[in-house]
Amino acid sequence: MTRRYKVPANRAQQSFLPEHIEDYVGKDNPVRVIDAYVDSVDLALLSFQNTLGKPTRGQPAYDPASLLKLYLYGYIHKVRSSRCLESETHRNLEVIWLMGKLQPTYKTIADFRKNNARALKATNKDFILMCKELDLFGGEVVGIDGSFFNGNASKASIYTQEKLDKQLHELDKKIEDYQQQLAKQDQNDDESGTGSLIEDPALANKLQRLQERQAEKQALARQLQASGQTQVSTTDQDARLLRKRGQVTAGYNVQIAVDARHKLIVASAATNDGNDSQQLSPMATQAKPPWR
Repeated sequence: MTRRYKVPANRAQQSFLPEHIEDYVGKDNPVRVIDAYVDSVDLALLSFQNTLGKPTRGQPAYDPASLLKLYLYGYIHKVRSSRCLESETHRNLEVIWLMGKLQPTYKTIADFRKNNARALKATNKDFILMCKELDLFGGEVVGIDGSFFNGNASKASIYTQEKLDKQLHELDKKIEDYQQQLAKQDQNDDESGTGSLIEDPALANKLQRLQERQAEKQALARQLQASGQTQVSTTDQDARLLRKRGQVTAGYNVQIAVDARHKLIVASAATNDGNDSQQLSPMATQAKPPWR
């Protein structure tokens, strides 16, 4: 007797999606909450761009409300990449329903997040207040944890005093070596009269470039000393090298407090301190009701 398994659908069998986009998602699908929430808020009051005034030439093609819905969907489902969100608008039925078949490019999505950073933060605060009004927070038990997030910086772009001292020492040694080579060529030139310096015409330029790099590192060292910090980043000003269990990240230590009743976030903060123990008390204070 052979085993019986469920038979997969015939891929050659013709089939059709529901005739109406409204039928793409069920009545109890959580994506409807995103749609209803965004439609209920005043985006102009939250300072989103392109929400005030009359239409003008060159205005953006997409309503900020539609892009906010896509942003919130990506946030809930951990789809952070703008390119991945663009892909979702082509293949994901929930997103197709939410966006009404709109398909913004990844550049449009990325610019929306970049240009509305403060408004998105205000939206998070507004959402928490709405959850409070709907009595979705228990306010009795919260879970607090932190995680490292990459910043807009590479590990090489962040300098510590030790790293700067080491690089300056290496540059000093190289500059000294080049200066000795130049002096030796000058001496040979005087003794032979043959102009041996022409044998390496780039030597002086190499020395100049090293001296310029040395000046840049010295400026970074002065900036680090004046800031009173232990690290300085040349790209993302607030990013730091964070270490935990052998893991090194150039970015931030993001702290999150989650209410136990419906697993909703009640407080969050991005710090550049790699030690979670120093963040527990501030996060617990923020998570204590009433939320503000």
